[in-house]
Amino acid sequence: MLYANLVVQRMRDNRPFTPGAGPNGGDFFLPWRELRARFADAGIELNTPDRNEGREVAFELHLNAQRQLPADRPCYTFLYEDPLVRPLNANLAQLARYRLVFTWNEELIDNQHFRRLEYPNDLTVKEVPGWDGRDLFCVMLASNKALRHPDPRNLHDKRVEAIRFFEAQAPELFSLYGRGWGIPAVRPGAWGRIRKRLHEWRARLQPDLKPFPSWRGGVHHKSEVLLRARFALCYENSRGAPGYLTEKIFDCFTTGCVPVYVGGPRATEHIPRDCYIDGDAFGSMAQLLQALQGIDAARFARYQRAMREFLLSPASTRFSNAHFCRTLVEGITADLAQLQPRAQPA
Repeated sequence: MLYANLVVQRMRDNRPFTPGAGPNGGDFFLPWRELRARFADAGIELNTPDRNEGREVAFELHLNAQRQLPADRPCYTFLYEDPLVRPLNANLAQLARYRLVFTWNEELIDNQHFRRLEYPNDLTVKEVPGWDGRDLFCVMLASNKALRHPDPRNLHDKRVEAIRFFEAQAPELFSLYGRGWGIPAVRPGAWGRIRKRLHEWRARLQPDLKPFPSWRGGVHHKSEVLLRARFALCYENSRGAPGYLTEKIFDCFTTGCVPVYVGGPRATEHIPRDCYIDGDAFGSMAQLLQALQGIDAARFARYQRAMREFLLSPASTRFSNAHFCRTLVEGITADLAQLQPRAQPA
């Protein structure tokens, strides 16, 4: 048995592999649990670095590029965050220090040093409620946060604009869920971070203040809400680099909720157009609302059928947990085989 480190932020005690430890009821960490099992099948035990202290470590796998790389073992990375959020993920000099880089970022992919790999998703197809089984018209699940620095590609402001529109024009048709909406909208930059702390302090003193009347609180698992909603406003954090497509749209697909998606360039080019509503196709929020109100039960059923067919098709495989794990395990073990014999799995 070989040992390897998984570096996810500063997590210890194998927390990325612990059911229920993630921010969304544990499913957030599901790809890492499955990845650990797949590496075990290859004769490699994957742990957080503290669990491997005193052992000879065959390699390290980093979630996002790290500034410090050990000199005594090969390192690999999956670039999870967009460079807009984590600039180091676009630092070519730093990325060159890795044996292999796995990324969805089409600006980097060369199929040699930079291998394509999408965000992982649990695409398990389940039975979901139809039109009549959903008591919420439109929802948004998001955290109240901002980019570290102002940038025109930011979509947090667009989220707030959408929330304010529904609160003013159709409050009975909209519900907001997520963390942090008990304070005004968080702003980017140093002053924004200071304002956030001041607002949090005020909220503790005046807990009855509700800057966002549509806010219904946080959720343990996104499906608690998405299984009840007909439509969900799915805004990415930013219009990121080409290929930037996170779990937001797939969470809707697996729960039968029709997503209104707003993202980056070519984000959905591999997803059939009849599976979602393009939020950028409307000149105003009023036009979007009118379009949503014009969708009846029959058309909603067609959206659900298209989403299900996509999830069951080979086209969805590239976005699955299984593909994510297989790509990493096969890519890393093949590379290890080219190194010294001691690094080869038993």
